[in-house]
Amino acid sequence: MVQLSTYCIREATIEDLKYTETVVKVVNEAYHSGGGWTTVKHIVDGLRTNNKEIDELVKTNGTSHVLLYAFDGDIVVGTVMFKPANDKGESDFSLLSVAPDYQSKGVGGALVRQMINCMKTKGVTTVVLEVLDNRTELIAWYKKLGFIEAEKMKFNWHGTVKTPNVRFLIMKKDI
Repeated sequence: MVQLSTYCIREATIEDLKYTETVVKVVNEAYHSGGGWTTVKHIVDGLRTNNKEIDELVKTNGTSHVLLYAFDGDIVVGTVMFKPANDKGESDFSLLSVAPDYQSKGVGGALVRQMINCMKTKGVTTVVLEVLDNRTELIAWYKKLGFIEAEKMKFNWHGTVKTPNVRFLIMKKDI
């Protein structure tokens, strides 16, 4: 059994480049495996990320984004990334991923809470996210974390959409 107290969540550093392959696997399995409840495999085709993208995000961490990793010991089990606040104090986040074996064990919630703590120190007043409007289980989870539905917008993704008429639901939380 995984104990929440063993997780360490921190900003990714240049020394974490050694974890790139693991991070890519965590992200792509979270988004595209059949084993996790967060998969979008039935909605879109294509991998979510690759080694080149993660390496670049780590190398530029703290500039146009902040990338956090969740560790269980020395194993990366989750990720989340956010951007600096815009002129309205809003910041969106992405790349929220938890390894399927660690899902429903508190890692995702811990990542979001730590991300919000980091956002507050950087002047963010409102957290914004985009979730597919047909992902009712994720929408309910975000509502438990205090997010509210704001608007819908066109679904833009780098993969092929398998589900017609899917849209992004914008959700927000004041912090």
